[in-house]
Order: sequence, then structure tokens, then C-alpha cells
Amino acid sequence: MTDTAENRGSQERRNAILEAAWQLVAERGYHHVRVQDVARICGTSTGTIHYYFPGKDDVLREALRYCVDQAFERQGVVLRQIDNAHKRMLALIEMQLPVGVQVRNEWSVWLQFWAETSLNPALRPIHNDFYSRWMDAVVSIVKRGQRQGIFRDVDPILFARLLSSATDGAAIKILTGAPDMTIDTMRSMLVTIVDKELSLAPTHV
Repeated sequence: MTDTAENRGSQERRNAILEAAWQLVAERGYHHVRVQDVARICGTSTGTIHYYFPGKDDVLREALRYCVDQAFERQGVVLRQIDNAHKRMLALIEMQLPVGVQVRNEWSVWLQFWAETSLNPALRPIHNDFYSRWMDAVVSIVKRGQRQGIFRDVDPILFARLLSSATDGAAIKILTGAPDMTIDTMRSMLVTIVDKELSLAPTHV
């Protein structure tokens, strides 16, 4: 076996561990995941887990990073195929709706990550990096729309903060079962924000 094949196999095993870990966090909660559980799902030993990650906290921290990285990668693939900035923004919104097991589990992990970050300053650089990437995605679409002449001349960063806060707040309500928030309500609210803040005012002749 070549070094390249060995490295690829090692990376695949590491990713399998992280995939199992973040799914367990989503299903059971951050503090209810044991290294033994991760090993059992991966069909391996705890010794193998610790070969890649010194301790449980390392596994969970990297699992959080892996989960978000996968979501960003999936998002990027979709958005790069859409040229029109308005349609790209709507697609971004659609991908944030907690619909389906995958996205709901990702939101569950993110929700728990917030709680852990508020108590553990060591997680804050990772948390802030994730938010920076999300903000960059929104800002990039706003600037694209302004170049295309379909978005108003607003501050892209301020808009990104507004959309981010609204998205997080609505998703939290859905995941916690708030009676006044549904998927349709969340979608409508976010689309309204885009239309109100970004759409060009109609020209009166």
C-alpha cells in the first residue's frame, strides 16, 4: 500500500469517527456521548479513537467542526451553480430551514455548541470562525446582487447580521417547539427581510 493510500485510509477512518460523533451529539446531547459509543458505531476500539483524538473533548470539538464544515461544503456546491444573486439568497435561506433529519440534526448540534461556547471560552475561536464564514457567505451574495443591479445599496455586513439573527432565532423556536414558528413561517419571515432590505424600490414613471 502506498503512503498516499495509507493517508487516504487514515483520513477516511478519522472522518468516520467524526461523523459518528456528531450524529450522536445531535441525538443524545453533547454531554451524553461516550468514546465507547463512538467506537461501537464505527466498529472499532476506544484505543483507535484515542489514536486520532487524545480525549473525549477533542473528539467532540472536532466533530462539531466537521459537522459545520460538511454543511458549508454542501451549501457551497449548491450556491456556486446559481448566478442570480436574489435566487442565490433564496437558496441559502432554503438550506437553513430545519427540514429533514440531516439539517435538523445539524441545527441540534449548533444549538448545543452555542450552550457549550457560552461556558467554555476555548470553543469561542471555533464558534466565531463559523459565524465569520456564514457572514462572508451572506455578504458575498449581497455584493453580487449590487454588482448585478438587483439589490439596493445597503451595508452588506449590517444586512448579514440582521439575516443571521433572524435565522438563528426562528430555528431555535422551531427546534424547541414554539407554537408561533413553523418552517413556512420561518421561510416567509426571512424572504420578507430579503425583499424589504435588498429589493430595489419600484421606479415610478
